[in-house]
Amino acid sequence: MKQIFLTLFFLVSVSEIFAQDSIPFQEPVVEKEYPFIIQDSPAALFTMRQSNEDFLSLYRLGMNEISKAFSPKVSYITQALFQMIFFQPLTHEEGHRSILTNAGIGSISRPFFNEYGAAYVTGVTDHTLIHLRNNYLPIFTRMYIGGVESDYAFQLREASLMNFGDESFQVLWMEYLLRKISVVGYYTMGLLKSDAVVEEEENELDRDIAGMDIYGAIRALHNPTMEFKRYINYADLQPEEIEFVKRVGWRSLLNLVDPTLFFHKGFNIKDKFHANFSLGYSMAPFGDFIDEHFWLRTRSLKTHFYFRQYENKDTWFPALGVDFADIPIVNHLSATVALHGWSQPKDLAFTQTEGKLGGGIDLLCKYRFPIHSRGNCTGISIDLGIIAKTQGFLPEEVAMDKHIGIRFGSSFWFK
Repeated sequence: MKQIFLTLFFLVSVSEIFAQDSIPFQEPVVEKEYPFIIQDSPAALFTMRQSNEDFLSLYRLGMNEISKAFSPKVSYITQALFQMIFFQPLTHEEGHRSILTNAGIGSISRPFFNEYGAAYVTGVTDHTLIHLRNNYLPIFTRMYIGGVESDYAFQLREASLMNFGDESFQVLWMEYLLRKISVVGYYTMGLLKSDAVVEEEENELDRDIAGMDIYGAIRALHNPTMEFKRYINYADLQPEEIEFVKRVGWRSLLNLVDPTLFFHKGFNIKDKFHANFSLGYSMAPFGDFIDEHFWLRTRSLKTHFYFRQYENKDTWFPALGVDFADIPIVNHLSATVALHGWSQPKDLAFTQTEGKLGGGIDLLCKYRFPIHSRGNCTGISIDLGIIAKTQGFLPEEVAMDKHIGIRFGSSFWFK
């Protein structure tokens, strides 16, 4: 059901490792920052943003130490195995779980592979899911895509870290590669007419909430009043659903248009500017979207901006955004600010042709306390963030209604 391409991923990554004696990565970063969100909003377990940021920092800390202790080939193999067997399933299932938690529905993340080679989110009755579908369809649809949405947002975080020079490619490139392949793998399953090789559990509380993620989301979009079925196979799909399966499958290949996968360093312009770009694709609660991402780094500025095209059934809706990272304010105080603007279908409806404008602003301030000691830790900060948005879907932000949220955390710097 989930992670059925693990063997393929491993073969691809290992062949890449051993096909070349060394990969021309950038020089290691002298000082690295590891941010953690202690409390996010809404304050109920981990949000998707909180899971992604905290687990990515833990992953970087661990893999930096492994990279120091072992040869590059051993380090890359360790990263690949850890990513596929434990880390990616953990963050993926947390994505599903976070959508339900934000909707006030309790569930249990089981990110360890069972006898079917699948990771689950369980503990939800059919009655609860049917009620969610009948009354809050965008949330119900997003429940299915929450895992791959988390994967997509996660690899965007990694891309920014590498393109801003905040993390070495030795540490992140393998995770980045495999997560890219995972996102594409989920969406292209329908092109291969793949099914989940599982038997539906007798106790509904033991069943996975999503089954085949993409098939379930597409059924919710096209036929939300059909008889509820937890595990949907390719043969269960209606003709219009199959056409949409093909649409998401082919469009997902845009995720592979990414120089970071092949050239690693991006593009340096006269040693003053570092630039890079990538294309992206993922699903939304009302359809899907295509992204064009751009990164620009100078000696004093780190900028990421994107253009986005949402589409529901037949109508396109434009969006764009920009974020500026680590802007110095005064001594020891810095800020990161992100601005988003969009047009999305009214009521986030799949068949709606009329759009509604919206947007959001995300501000994060950090006050750093230097640490003067013989240890590797050179600083610790108090982080305070606030996000204010209108009604609408913003990837990785679990709230789709009008929302003002505050988060608190801390960052650590190590040399």
